[in-house]
Amino acid sequence: MKQEPASIILSVRGLETRFGSHVIHHELDLDVQSGELLVLFGGSGTGKSTLLRALIGLDRAAGGSIEFEGESVEFQSERSWREVRRRIGYSFQNGALFDSLSVGENLEYPLREFTRLSADERRKASDEMLERVGLPGIRSLYPAQLSGGMQKRAGLARTLMLDPTVILYDEPTAGLDPANTKMMAALMLDLKAQGRTGILVTHDVPCARMVGDRFAFLQDKKIAVIQTRNELEAAADPRLAAYMQGDIA
Repeated sequence: MKQEPASIILSVRGLETRFGSHVIHHELDLDVQSGELLVLFGGSGTGKSTLLRALIGLDRAAGGSIEFEGESVEFQSERSWREVRRRIGYSFQNGALFDSLSVGENLEYPLREFTRLSADERRKASDEMLERVGLPGIRSLYPAQLSGGMQKRAGLARTLMLDPTVILYDEPTAGLDPANTKMMAALMLDLKAQGRTGILVTHDVPCARMVGDRFAFLQDKKIAVIQTRNELEAAADPRLAAYMQGDIA
């Protein structure tokens, strides 16, 4: 049986980002396939996290276009970005929890902002999500009372509260011990198995190999190469091979 080509859920063309006069990305093109977990590699300072932030308007692009699920994102429209942020979740590197809110309140925050659920419904949804990420019974704790691994999982739980179609993972295993790294990888695999699309920025090559479907390398302000897992194992592009062997910082 002939395999159908994967559908494109997120398409970026000619993207340009800059901080003042410093250009981060120039004429960057990227297609993300529905249901895949795309790993984004690149040396320090190449703009991996900036690219993720540009995809949801946290860092505004200076040019180019972004199309999500067949619809063009209007760069200058806050309403357009608000809708994108409902459907594309961002899992921040440090969890990005609000220090002044309890864990439960942190998870309920996006529900208060984007839905009309009652207080009881929000509480039930947040408790179920904490159970799902392996953190039952901590809703009354505050971020400062959590370990680094717990903060990252709680942050991912908040990301999932609006049931996003795509999840952007920004260094989810950075600073974690092996047990927590394995737990985060298992969560990403579980979400992928449910059909969630993901883009993973990481320096953690073993984790990337565990969860990734395709591997992209960001270099010279654009995506230099993308290879599937099979292509990588058969004949890795020299740039990806060098990075994965630790020859590129």
